Amino acid sequence: MIDVRTAVRKAVEYVREFQDYLPQSDVRLEETEYVEPGLWLITLSFPGELPFITDRRAYKEFRIDADTGDVKAMKVRSLTSAK
Repeated sequence: MIDVRTAVRKAVEYVREFQDYLPQSDVRLEETEYVEPGLWLITLSFPGELPFITDRRAYKEFRIDADTGDVKAMKVRSLTSAK
């Protein structure tokens, strides 16, 4: 089984493979979570679509197979504010 550092590295490598479609600068690690059955959920954020708004980020969740390290999915991750 891969560890969390490897899972994060796999998600970042996946982003680099799609450099024509995803921003490459200011990529940030936001969340990591291991869930059964054997998936790492890795959330990365990117600069939002409005560059003059500095706190706006776009979030992507990557599902990484914990046994093989393969990226199984990339999804838009929407954040809800806790109240």
